[in-house]
Amino acid sequence: MQLANKVAVVTGSAQRIGATIAATLAARGAAVVVNYRYSAADAAATVERISLDGGTALALAGDMANAEDVEALFAATLAAFGRVDILVNNASTFRRTPLESLVEADWTDMLDNNLHAARRPALRFGNWMRAHGAGAIVNIADTAAERPWRGYLPYSIAKAGIVALTRGLAKELAPEVRVNAIAPGPILFPPDYDPAARERELARTLLRREGHPQNIADAVVALVENDYITGVLLPVDGGRSLGA
Repeated sequence: MQLANKVAVVTGSAQRIGATIAATLAARGAAVVVNYRYSAADAAATVERISLDGGTALALAGDMANAEDVEALFAATLAAFGRVDILVNNASTFRRTPLESLVEADWTDMLDNNLHAARRPALRFGNWMRAHGAGAIVNIADTAAERPWRGYLPYSIAKAGIVALTRGLAKELAPEVRVNAIAPGPILFPPDYDPAARERELARTLLRREGHPQNIADAVVALVENDYITGVLLPVDGGRSLGA
């Protein structure tokens, strides 16, 4: 799939990795919907950045854990561009949930804002793509999907669900729509992340260094453009998944 003149929707793309994915797809010629939940100012800045670089982008609000918001995003995308060719499910919530203090709300939060925030748009946009003959979906998972982290059980399980969703939808939507996933490693640690823990995490990678959002964006482009890849989970983690 060549990206020129295609339409891409990137959920959770106002800032950080999502913004880099959106800008990279736009630089390759796609018109991009920058979806956000709360970060309106950041989304506007991402759209401006894309526009200044000669690309086309539109910021649209919506909580991907909410079915009505997903439907509104779908309708607004078609109203603006008349089609959708690419969906990148990047919207996510990440926080520590130690087992000793885990409550039911933690499960709801993590499953809704990770697994279901990918499931709902994947089904809505994916079924439309299949009916119209072609499309590509890339879900952003995590290395925790296959190697759960202590203290992040609901998050790890939600991300594991995204991997299962990817493989299942690759079968359900074939042959018209390809569905793949990316498992990022240590990239863009939260600002309040413990420095000692950060160094321990980087030491577990084979490359002994932190990745960059562009590494993920380039992987998204590769999975979208290569039309003979579907149903895969691609680690972009500096070798972290090997358990170094």
